[in-house]
Amino acid sequence: MTMDKGERALEREWREILAIHARTACELDRELHQYGLCASDFEVLDVLAGDPADGGCTFRVQELADRVHLSQSALSRLVARLEKEGLVDRGICSEDRRGVSVGITDSGRRRYEQAKPGHRAVLERMLVKPAQV
Repeated sequence: MTMDKGERALEREWREILAIHARTACELDRELHQYGLCASDFEVLDVLAGDPADGGCTFRVQELADRVHLSQSALSRLVARLEKEGLVDRGICSEDRRGVSVGITDSGRRRYEQAKPGHRAVLERMLVKPAQV
């Protein structure tokens, strides 16, 4: 089975996206290591920090999993570790007592704010394409 030009171009584009993602994730992990975080930790804190104007957010684990693109079980393990480190709190969801809600702690917000400039610098360096001349 042979691929036509369009399929080959599509495949090359997909492979480039994967390569950019892998390189960026590695750079983020290197940058965030000094704060005791990995890229997934930061993403959870980033979502939970929310808009500074409203003081952040609390999410059900299921909603958080959708936003950070992790399975619910992987996110549950990550949240348990962040809770052990004092960066997030877990509690029973007020709307549905079967659900678990997660919120950022003051310590988590401080760590997030310390790591955020480096995180954003990596994204700028890795993802922003040079202007076309």
